[in-house]
Amino acid sequence: MRTTKVMAFSVPPELETEITRHAKAEHRTISEYLREAVRQYMSLREFEQTRKAVSKRLKKKGRKPADVEAALAEIRKRS
Repeated sequence: MRTTKVMAFSVPPELETEITRHAKAEHRTISEYLREAVRQYMSLREFEQTRKAVSKRLKKKGRKPADVEAALAEIRKRS
């Protein structure tokens, strides 16, 4: 039984050329390259959502947006 699913999607020819070039430069298959790109994208989106949630909580407590970095650093210390 397969442990992966095949997904198909379209990209403009220029993007296909860039994807292929980058994958070759990293000695990866196109699939490996795209899997990593998607993982990084999803991780970044999750990080941004967390940052917004923390910022919203800080604003409710009357703190400035600049306090977000300090709050995140404190949370990281606890983890």
